[in-house]
Amino acid sequence: MPSPSVNRLANLSLLLALLGWAAFLLQGCFDLTVGLLLSMLTAGTSAVCATVLDFLPFILWISGIVSGHVALGQVRQSGESGRSRAVAGLVLGYLGLSFILIFIAVLLILLAAGIKMGWLQKLVPGLH
Repeated sequence: MPSPSVNRLANLSLLLALLGWAAFLLQGCFDLTVGLLLSMLTAGTSAVCATVLDFLPFILWISGIVSGHVALGQVRQSGESGRSRAVAGLVLGYLGLSFILIFIAVLLILLAAGIKMGWLQKLVPGLH
C-alpha cells in the first residue's frame, strides 16, 4: 500500500514561517550594519527601503498561518500526511506574530512613559 502524499500547503506553511524568521533576522542584521552605513551616506533616504523590509516577515508569517490552517483542513478531509508540518508552520508563524505584537506593545508603553515623565518634551519641544 503506497504511503499518502504530503500536503503541499503544509510544506508551504512551514516554508513561509521559516522564511519569515530568516527575513526577520536578516533585516535586523541589515539595520545594524549596512543599514546604518546607508542611512549615513544617503541622508536617511534608505529608510524607505528598510521600512518596506520591516513588513516582509509579518507578511510571510501571516501567509504561513493562513496556509497552515487551510492545510490542516485539507489533511483532515483527504487523509494526506503533513499535519506535523502544518502545525510547525502555524507555531512558527504565530510565534513570530506574537513576538512583533509584544514588541509593539512594549514600544508603545515606553513611549507613553516617556511622554508622561517629560523625557520626550526635552527632545521634541512642541510635544504635549
